[in-house]
Amino acid sequence: MSTATADGPLDDVPTEELRQTSVRETVRSGTDPDEAIAFYRDVYASPDLAFVLDGRGFGFRYRATGDGRVSLRTSSVSVRRVGVLAPQRQYLLAWSVEGNVTIDEDLDEAVSLQPGVPVMLPAGRPFHVTAAPGTVHLVHFDADFLEAVAVVGSDAAPMPLAFPVTVSTERLAPLQAVLREIARPMLDVSVVHGDRAVLDLRLAEAALEAFRPVPEARGASVPVGTLARAKAFMYAHFDRSLAATDIAVAAEVSVRTLQEAFQRQEGSTPMGYLRDLRLEKARLGLQLADARETSVAAVAQSCGFRHMGRFSGAYFSTYGEYPGDTLRGRRRLIAVADRPERRVPTGG
Repeated sequence: MSTATADGPLDDVPTEELRQTSVRETVRSGTDPDEAIAFYRDVYASPDLAFVLDGRGFGFRYRATGDGRVSLRTSSVSVRRVGVLAPQRQYLLAWSVEGNVTIDEDLDEAVSLQPGVPVMLPAGRPFHVTAAPGTVHLVHFDADFLEAVAVVGSDAAPMPLAFPVTVSTERLAPLQAVLREIARPMLDVSVVHGDRAVLDLRLAEAALEAFRPVPEARGASVPVGTLARAKAFMYAHFDRSLAATDIAVAAEVSVRTLQEAFQRQEGSTPMGYLRDLRLEKARLGLQLADARETSVAAVAQSCGFRHMGRFSGAYFSTYGEYPGDTLRGRRRLIAVADRPERRVPTGG
């Protein structure tokens, strides 16, 4: 495995620089099926993913390049693979070079990928994949980032999104044009900070325009497991006033059991986890907001904060700056993307 990063060791970087974008590239390849299956199971949270070996030799190659918001990935495997994928808090755009990839083949709404045609893989639930030997390209969107971009310019809270898996060729054409234009600079680890923000936003906006999601119905899916149920409930209702008892009821356990589960697996309390979730949502909202059109209070309230003083103090303790600084900051993502000289970086 080789890993490259556009930034130096984090221990030597000033605090100011840590707020800027770190871009990383990971490449894995080999001929050992056991190594490959362990790697892919970890990447896609799929303990039952399997390769169908045919005795004709095996090889795989995986490349991922991006920051914490958006990454481009390519996966090539020389044998058939089957399994249930359950990527956590990500939206996955995918297209196959050869086709012959089927999503949820046992369901009435099964989808077969056509060569070069992007689909939005199911989000918020596990899904079954059957793939013939070949190459698949993917775009991984961090869920918090894409949900925040979806509500830019409105007072709505950034909620989980329900995407159609497929859309018409006409809707896909602008997205495919953007992908062709920005693929090279997005794969360049030297394109960072403001230039990287431009690329992330352009691709996020293009995907949202093509697939036109709607907010997911609250409680539409019921995950398995205490923590999974609790977290899903918090992501769907973080903008509301919640108590530990509300979360425990959604998780179908007692408050004590819920607290023990969070302490054991997250090193936190349910309310501490909820506060951190709200802070993350608020930070993205402030980075994407236009200071001429919104306020710190409006963003904070949309993320479930009711006491501005407490919010400001918690925000400063977490991020080292006050919410107003983020809203007015020069690195505010929407300001970078909207600058008059906006262009796609050419890369190296």
